[in-house]
Amino acid sequence: MALKRYEKNIVCLESLWGGDIEERLSVAPLIEFIAKLNEVKFIHLTCNTRVEFEFNLREVCIRGRKRGPAILYLAFHGLSGKILLPDGDALSLEELARLMGGKFKDWIVHFGSCSTLRTKESRLRDFFRSTKVSLLVGYRKKVDWTESTSLDLILLDWMENYKKMGPMRKKVKSRYQDLISATGLCIYPEGR
Repeated sequence: MALKRYEKNIVCLESLWGGDIEERLSVAPLIEFIAKLNEVKFIHLTCNTRVEFEFNLREVCIRGRKRGPAILYLAFHGLSGKILLPDGDALSLEELARLMGGKFKDWIVHFGSCSTLRTKESRLRDFFRSTKVSLLVGYRKKVDWTESTSLDLILLDWMENYKKMGPMRKKVKSRYQDLISATGLCIYPEGR
């Protein structure tokens, strides 16, 4: 069955994953593959400090909004309710919401990071309401790189191809229970 396409450009902000800068891991090939597969544009920017993150987020907001709603893929290490930067700094969901404001209205935000969405539902609700994003996706557990990247690949592709996320969520839940269990996948809010 061919799916009707709902193009959403992909914007990825990613940090260094480890100390090896010559042979470093990156989600860039994953994003490039999904963009080519779905014939959408993508932006990939690295952010290793708070200053870089804030600068790149502003640039994405200025340039990315011109194309309409997109997927903001935040590829970082994470802890409960926050993403971690390689310089030792952390950005909480509240700080991210403040930086994003309502400028990412109707975007999907995918946290490709360990445990970021393992937090009180009230924090997710506050982030969702203050940013006016259409969907939050991420993990509630410490995740294995291969498992989470495999699930990211599936999710990014299906987020591109479904207008309503409810059917996408059902398909993911019915086909990938083991990956959902391993990663603690969270798609918020439930009803969308």
